[in-house]
Amino acid sequence: MKKFLTLLGATAMLLFGVQSFAQSEPQVVFTEEVETVVTVRGVHHVNRTVTVEDPDGERVIIKVPDESQNLYQIQPGDKFRVRFAQAVAVGLLSPGEEPSAGVGEAMQLAPKGATPGGVMVRVVQISGKIVAIDYASRTIIVRGPAGNLREFVVSETVQRFENLMVGDVVGLQVTEALAMEMIKQ
Repeated sequence: MKKFLTLLGATAMLLFGVQSFAQSEPQVVFTEEVETVVTVRGVHHVNRTVTVEDPDGERVIIKVPDESQNLYQIQPGDKFRVRFAQAVAVGLLSPGEEPSAGVGEAMQLAPKGATPGGVMVRVVQISGKIVAIDYASRTIIVRGPAGNLREFVVSETVQRFENLMVGDVVGLQVTEALAMEMIKQ
């Protein structure tokens, strides 16, 4: 499944394009991946939602895409292996470039009658101005084109983080992938 996620993520980036950043330094990329097993606690067929619970007892409602043909197979008590991955690319933009935003999505779902599951990928491209940096905790806060603020934690593996400055206009490409696979019991 990991190879599939990597392939689908790369495909999504090609399909939706990679934001072109100015060649000035720094350009940083950081990733996060979480895998767990969740238990289905409720299924609402009319609204196409499934309530799942993680091992810590936290419940989340998942909207099942209209394209999914196997919702009828899911029952309370079913277990799903879930993997969430996020990759963020950050680069400085050319001076004077205005903040902007764009979104693209792709999904691959199990065929009708197969074990329920699938992969959904969402790519968000946004540019904005860094309004705060905490070098000690490795976080940046960016103001987007609509004026909203979003905080990003930058991995220790990212080099040149210390070169970012408040006021820099950065381009961000956030790729999020969610893979779910029913565990047969």
